[in-house]
Amino acid sequence: MMNMDISNPSTSSDSFNPEIIYEDSELLAINKPAGVVVNQSSTAKDQTVQSWFFQRLGGMNTLKETLKDDEWIKMIPSDFSEKYGTPQEIFKQRQGLVHRLDKDTSGILILAKNPGSLVNLLAQFRQREVKKKYLCLVHGKMKVDSTSIKAPIARSRVDRHKFTADIEGRTAVTHYRVVKFFSTSGLMQLIQESDALSVAKLKKELNSYQQGFSLLECLLETGRTHQIRVHLAHIGHPIVADGTYGGGRRSALDKKWCSRQFLHAAALEVRHPKTGKRMVLKANLTDDLQNVIEKFE
Repeated sequence: MMNMDISNPSTSSDSFNPEIIYEDSELLAINKPAGVVVNQSSTAKDQTVQSWFFQRLGGMNTLKETLKDDEWIKMIPSDFSEKYGTPQEIFKQRQGLVHRLDKDTSGILILAKNPGSLVNLLAQFRQREVKKKYLCLVHGKMKVDSTSIKAPIARSRVDRHKFTADIEGRTAVTHYRVVKFFSTSGLMQLIQESDALSVAKLKKELNSYQQGFSLLECLLETGRTHQIRVHLAHIGHPIVADGTYGGGRRSALDKKWCSRQFLHAAALEVRHPKTGKRMVLKANLTDDLQNVIEKFE
């Protein structure tokens, strides 16, 4: 569980102004841009999604009024346990955050406006009722157009900042299908336009690109940290420009034409915490990643 002081959220940057996908009295969904940290911490110097949301809700005074209103109690699941705190305590600690996205991952992010909607949505995630769809561009041509990757994930024993497929890890399942395959034709020109590499050196560098690239749609059955990135690297198809799991030399070349890891949370399907109706929230591919696709096409 996250532990933070919500009485003094970071306000060092006012530049964060995300696209709002959906909003009502119970929840809000945004298309998070890449480069923005989701949760507040002592190392987060710029404004985070968490601090932005706190300010948008109206700050501490509005939060206190929200907690006094008992309408949200109706949304608490009947099997809710206070093992990790009361709904009010959980709401204060998480400050509305239902789930996270990596800093350099863009896409749909859902936030809860009161304790009832928060614990309701958290229960849906915990019970794997939520459907999560991502788009990513990976190295190579997939052997099959649609299949599942089932490999437990654990924190790396070598580098504690990374995760890895490990038989002793937690169960993790990723389903994928190929949306489109791109050959490497024309890529040399794209890189030359962004970097003054000699033709000879560029041809040598491009040896690692001979298998082309695959645009994938991934559905997560579980939600482990870095799951898609770890799974795809594990089967030999790392995400383009992923400096952590794609290899330093290859990702450095990737970033000459794709400025950040090509991973986008495209859609999220949940039950509305108040009405119980299924709702599908979608976030369009961000301009930077759309431009990459257009370069290939």
